[in-house]
Amino acid sequence: MSDLLSVFPDTGVLLAMTVFPRNREGGVTLTGEVLELYGARAFMLVVGQAVVDELDEVLDERFPAHRASAALLLKPFAGKFVRRPTPTEIASALPACCDPGDAPIFASAAIARPNIVLANDFEAFHTPAAKAFWRQHNIAVESLYGLLCIFGRRKRKQNA
Repeated sequence: MSDLLSVFPDTGVLLAMTVFPRNREGGVTLTGEVLELYGARAFMLVVGQAVVDELDEVLDERFPAHRASAALLLKPFAGKFVRRPTPTEIASALPACCDPGDAPIFASAAIARPNIVLANDFEAFHTPAAKAFWRQHNIAVESLYGLLCIFGRRKRKQNA
């Protein structure tokens, strides 16, 4: 077993890794910095089939030109995706979700048992109910910025 942190990205993070690693001016985005850390093997990604399914839908609808980039990013995980959750597992995640469509992702993360769920969707993954769900499963939830803080690339802001 690896001593590296395991990180489970939500669909938005995987989409950003594929489509937005750089800004319009060509500078590295927060997502690009996270990708650099991943490329340097600072942590390992754990990818859920439910996330990949949702990513495929978003790519088809909004970013079809980035399908090859997504395939390249996901190639090392082929055959190793965390299985899709069962209806019972999805139902158990529903109380933690403000959007029922997120329940398969929450359940998939619970199955994967990563150290960290990585999501910049604060309205879904960082709510009190969601945080209680993550604590119940001994999983931390972080934003892209928060993950960069863990690796010393950023400093956490003090609450005012």
